[in-house]
Amino acid sequence: MSPTSTGVIAAAQTAAALLSVRVPLAIALALAAFLVLFAALEGCARRGLLSPEATRKLLHTGSGLLTLSFPFVFHDFWPVLLLTSASAGLLAIVRFVPLVRGRLAGVTTRVGRVSLGELYFPLSVALLFWLTLGRDPLLFIIPILVLTLADATGALVGVRYGLTPYSGTSKSLEGSVAFAAVAFLCIHVPLLAWSDVGRVESLLIAATLALLVMLLEGSAWRGLDNLFIPIGGYLLLRSYLGLDATALGARFAVTSGLVALIVFYRMRTTLEDDSLVAGAFFCYVAWATMGWEWLVAPLAVLAGHSRLSPPTAENSRRMHGVPVVFSIWLAAVGWLVLARITGRSELLFPYTVVFAAHLGMFGFSRLAHQFPHRGLGGLFWRAVGASCAIVIVPFAIVASSSVVNVPMALSAVATIALGTLAFAVMQPVRHAPLTGARWLCQGSAAAVASVLAWVGVSIAAG
Repeated sequence: MSPTSTGVIAAAQTAAALLSVRVPLAIALALAAFLVLFAALEGCARRGLLSPEATRKLLHTGSGLLTLSFPFVFHDFWPVLLLTSASAGLLAIVRFVPLVRGRLAGVTTRVGRVSLGELYFPLSVALLFWLTLGRDPLLFIIPILVLTLADATGALVGVRYGLTPYSGTSKSLEGSVAFAAVAFLCIHVPLLAWSDVGRVESLLIAATLALLVMLLEGSAWRGLDNLFIPIGGYLLLRSYLGLDATALGARFAVTSGLVALIVFYRMRTTLEDDSLVAGAFFCYVAWATMGWEWLVAPLAVLAGHSRLSPPTAENSRRMHGVPVVFSIWLAAVGWLVLARITGRSELLFPYTVVFAAHLGMFGFSRLAHQFPHRGLGGLFWRAVGASCAIVIVPFAIVASSSVVNVPMALSAVATIALGTLAFAVMQPVRHAPLTGARWLCQGSAAAVASVLAWVGVSIAAG
């Protein structure tokens, strides 16, 4: 064996020995730092030195800052999985074991609202580290910075200065503005200082991503923002880094337009603020994934829902939360993803039928409740007809003439009617409750209607 080979082997053995010591030491130091932080905040909480929200967010911020070192210290997934599992296990014991909760609950459970954010936080760190392992560390650092600093700032500003609360959630306009401002800096500064992204591109990425992540934060509930922000932020950031200034400018313009739409429609819709924000984010995803034509159906539902029947104080109140938006978009996202994967733009048709079927069900329920002495048959066809006029007609206008044909139109009417009828069978249509079971039934009926519409058109074409 040559001296060179012997030297290389010795260096490799030395590196392996150092690594075998360094990784366990780094794990021990990180875990010890987290325990010290938790103990210090618990002591402050017991002495009343900090408010419940401040205590919780300091734990959030301190934990996040500790994780910023992970891409530089750990080059395998298992140490991060071990650390996040240990911290999540400790926090779960504190929350769910009565004996421990009575002694150590000052940090995480005093805020007076139901939230599992402290458990979603380590889960999101583990997922994000796994997704970015072997990639540019900024893909990990920027989403964690936004989650750590922007989310905490938004929460504290909202508690202290929140004079414009959102309906349907504990968040406020002031908190969202503070979140977006800090998120912009958390994105722009690292990109400008530690990447080769141009100045204009960095500015556009930071502005667009800050607004979009603000929408994610505003639509999350029960601590899910601790999961939505880093994962959504990573996916968006990764898609933006390869775009030029023109493409990024278009994304900023669309995002700004959706935010303006939220402001305009805020008091003109039955959607609560958090659900309106969630819908706006889904609209952005549809546009960014497949194009502006895929915005027509959801925007038609937003504009047409209030015109299904004469407005009254009861049917105009803001009563629809985030589960309604998820119900509407669940099947639509399935068609959206399938269209993206296969490149088949004609899947816009079943995607559109999802929204039209939902509008038919909303309309039938609304009309049946508003006119209890009228026969259901007439109200049923009125709702189906209105749904087709509001959603399918705009689809026919924007779609190419080669796509829209008589079998497609007939298939749309028939399947919207079938979906609405299925909903009426499953739910008491004159007094349909605003419950999770109702939205599950409605979402399932719309999904089946869209599948049947596509099958019908495929058979006619084949």
